[in-house]
Amino acid sequence: MQQHFSIYIDEAGRWPLAWPLYVGLILPYKTLTRLEVSIFEDSKKLSQQQRETCFAHIQSLQQQKKLIALSAFATATEIDTYGITNALNLAITRGLALMTRKVMKGKLQIPSSYSAFRDTLLQLSTTQQIHFHLVIDGNRDFRLKNTFPTLDIMTIIKGDAKIKEIAMASIVAKVSRDNVMSSLPSKYHNYAFAQHKGYGTAFHRAIIAKFGVSDIHRKLFLKQLFPQHCFQKQLPENF
Repeated sequence: MQQHFSIYIDEAGRWPLAWPLYVGLILPYKTLTRLEVSIFEDSKKLSQQQRETCFAHIQSLQQQKKLIALSAFATATEIDTYGITNALNLAITRGLALMTRKVMKGKLQIPSSYSAFRDTLLQLSTTQQIHFHLVIDGNRDFRLKNTFPTLDIMTIIKGDAKIKEIAMASIVAKVSRDNVMSSLPSKYHNYAFAQHKGYGTAFHRAIIAKFGVSDIHRKLFLKQLFPQHCFQKQLPENF
């Protein structure tokens, strides 16, 4: 009997000048009550304290086995190498691999490599073992339909303001990324990433002007410093 699951997806950190982008994924096991989701809003509308409170509530719902919540990422190097669209495809695919492991509960070996997991999920769909319906914030599917032609994929403009589960995914992505940016090793101390989280603020750009770029800055988004930089338009077949 085929299992059907809806997964709600949003991202954080698409446009910063440094380090990873994150995606949040929410898979509800059943419809959550209005009270259970009442505190959730688009992460951009929440203060840091409000986001952390919401994140803790999501973790509580997960502990109650009412949903699965997780995050996945793509690195600055992957963004520079493959471009932002492919990097989002890669991050979401990694998230789907993690979600599949949780849903299958150890019943199947889920490969970690991009291409091997892609083939495994296609096989699971075509043999009617599992079927995912993706609901993604925005108006783009980041070429996921090309990667996974058997999946149902819906994009919703301003979905994080319309659908509570997408708002939850945005919170998971934002809090996960902020936590990483606030706990970078001491060698990045001069860049004050905990303050600006890598975004292209005037403060951040002034720091780059003083200290130069680090190994976690994105060359793709620093065109004035790397005018010749270009990226591959496709992920490798055997990634």
